Amino acid sequence: MGLLTARPSSAKFAEDDPCFLDVEERPDWQRQFGNCQPLKLEIGFGMGDFLIEMAGREPDSNFIGIDFSQNGIRKLLARINSLQLKNIRVVYGDVRERLPLLFEDRELDTVFINFPDPWPGKRHFRRRLIKPELVKMMAQKLAPEGRLYLATDSESYAMEILEYFNAEPALQNIDRESGILESRGHLPKTKYEKSFIYAGDRIYYLEYVRLVSVSDPENSFNKPPSTIEVINSFNETDRNAKNNDELLTKKFQDAEAGAQDACDLKKVADNLADAGDKQWAGKVYRKAENKAQDSLDLNWLAYSVSEALGDEPWARELFRKAERSAQGSLDYNWLAYSVYEALGDKGWAKDLFKKAEVKPDNVRELCDLADSISVTLADKEWETRVYRLAEVNAEEYSDFYELADSVYAKLGDSRWARELYMKAEAATEDCSDLHSLAERIFEKLGDKEWAVNVYKKAESKAVNSGDFRDLADGLCHNLRDEAWAIKLYLIAEGKAEESYECRWLAESLREKLGDKEWAEKLYKKAENKADAFNDYYWLAESVCESLGDKEWAKGIGIKAKKKAKDPSDLSRLANALTGSSPSQHF
Repeated sequence: MGLLTARPSSAKFAEDDPCFLDVEERPDWQRQFGNCQPLKLEIGFGMGDFLIEMAGREPDSNFIGIDFSQNGIRKLLARINSLQLKNIRVVYGDVRERLPLLFEDRELDTVFINFPDPWPGKRHFRRRLIKPELVKMMAQKLAPEGRLYLATDSESYAMEILEYFNAEPALQNIDRESGILESRGHLPKTKYEKSFIYAGDRIYYLEYVRLVSVSDPENSFNKPPSTIEVINSFNETDRNAKNNDELLTKKFQDAEAGAQDACDLKKVADNLADAGDKQWAGKVYRKAENKAQDSLDLNWLAYSVSEALGDEPWARELFRKAERSAQGSLDYNWLAYSVYEALGDKGWAKDLFKKAEVKPDNVRELCDLADSISVTLADKEWETRVYRLAEVNAEEYSDFYELADSVYAKLGDSRWARELYMKAEAATEDCSDLHSLAERIFEKLGDKEWAVNVYKKAESKAVNSGDFRDLADGLCHNLRDEAWAIKLYLIAEGKAEESYECRWLAESLREKLGDKEWAEKLYKKAENKADAFNDYYWLAESVCESLGDKEWAKGIGIKAKKKAKDPSDLSRLANALTGSSPSQHF
């Protein structure tokens, strides 16, 4: 599926619930909660599972969740009431607008941001949550020694976040080496987070502390190795060490003892099974079963028991438990796929897919379901029916856009895809929506005339340098219309205000038009506008790669070094330019 997701809305929204705050003025948090316990904020709580878990774990802390998903807020409020939790309040809206109103400076004890939408691609840059302005605002609201925790599955976004936070003088990164942590074992894992871990994907964790005094950032924050670091060390152990049974046994024992949850225990057991000790692996899988919290834990555990131990009866029992714990379409969908893959039970898989069809939360889940039915059962009639149901439920631009993509790619139905793209066009909100749509119309349907008209609409909605640059890039790549593109590149140059805007424009001119002279002119503008480490860092890398001018890049690198705050900054700078140590070149 695509990566377009929900966006903040200006629509009014309120719920008649004592845990919901319709904020028009700064709340009196002591009055709200009836105490002076620490205030902890989660920005973008999604399904709400992290917030619920934390509130249950820490009854002596008060939690505030803010999100712009109305459906997500209603579900969270229902769970709060069901569990009778008294230490959570929920706020609707965009945190960038709400944060100044919600808290006094230095009032927050902790901030959590779990998996903010990465909005990949330059054209969606302004939609990303983490920007220097928000970083500064959060630093102001955090109390001295307050903590800020972030997690993302996107490496590029993690690096961008790292740069913005490292540049904030009031905050100190806990990891002074790479800046990225392998885990945060003391915090619960979200369901979304576990889905990536179980699939073997890396999660990037960052942690910052609000300095007591900005003039004294020299805390080392030494940490013991995390559970995940110990588990991952199995893959890095020297071949000779693997023959040392005592050393290897100690590693497994340490990992098992340090495992925080079913997710950690399953990984330990998987490694034990790979090492050939299935008896020990079975015992650890049993521990994982006892710690399983939801359908996802049980589903993946069942799959491992089937694949690693070949124990079908136990796997079947775990799959049944997973089915009883399933809460929505995704749970049933994932479970159906696993049951079919692990057990080959087509009938059971069909029953689970039917349950998934009944409980979708959104159009994306229905598209995922249709894809799973196609891959697993090869039932085109059922797959088409699910897509039809998705169309009935579609409301926003992203719904129609992604559905059209799926219908075209999976069913090959260009006529139906055209109808959906038309509905998407009617629901577009801005220039980037129209640009993406124009690309699809040209690439998928080959309709140049319609694409040109949509590009013209996009141009009329373009606002800033990035909008015009992206449109020009698209015109070069898709329509090969350099004259129109040059006109838009000139407008983009006139609107470029930030260093990164000039840099991105220079990169486009070099790549799309091969215009080195114009690109050099813009790189010079970018250098003149640069102010922070990340400005110089990305500029040095870009000049080196785009122009091949290592001397110029080296000079920019020296400026970057002067702005560096952490050792991790210097390390990344050197690697970006040469792959060698910082001291050798800067």
